[in-house]
Amino acid sequence: MNKNLLLPLLATLLYSGCVPKISPNIIPIHNTTAPQPESINSSTVKNIPLADFSYYKLKTVQGPILTVGESHTGFLFPDFKGKIILMQILGQDCPHCLTEIPIINSIQAKYSQNLQVVALQVQENMGVDIAKSFIQQHNISYPFFDKNAARNLMYGLKTNYEWNGVLPFILLIKDGVTQEVFRGEKSQQKIEKAIQELL
Repeated sequence: MNKNLLLPLLATLLYSGCVPKISPNIIPIHNTTAPQPESINSSTVKNIPLADFSYYKLKTVQGPILTVGESHTGFLFPDFKGKIILMQILGQDCPHCLTEIPIINSIQAKYSQNLQVVALQVQENMGVDIAKSFIQQHNISYPFFDKNAARNLMYGLKTNYEWNGVLPFILLIKDGVTQEVFRGEKSQQKIEKAIQELL
């Protein structure tokens, strides 16, 4: 691996407390031989051809198990076929994330016909009881993955989107291709504008 890429990656992993290994909660069900992922630097990523996906079964805090495909172009959620995916990366102790949760709840309700929110909690693992209490407290009605289940996806975010642990972080994904990346807290109007452009 190129030394210039290795040092920032290691620093990022230490900063966020993320370990790049498959968690026991992640069950690979199909691995492909996709080319080496390319780093995606722009805030808007469009018209990238679908690559081969590696698929995992991930258990949500709420109980259901979802299939998630991952490649250097984005993430694929076959359970929500035909819907735009808003992947919300948040932390339980991140004040900006907590401010953004009501916005995301409103967006999920408003665009439920065409959009599905999926959340990854990436700070310290909460455990089932605390995570369920967090979900109830913040009226979260969409699939929610705690850190242990989301660990492999976090590594993909670091590798493919140069995510450095800054929260909140949002991906808008359509048909397995990431179309928009939001780094840091954004207004509801800005997120909705990007969604409307994908409808």
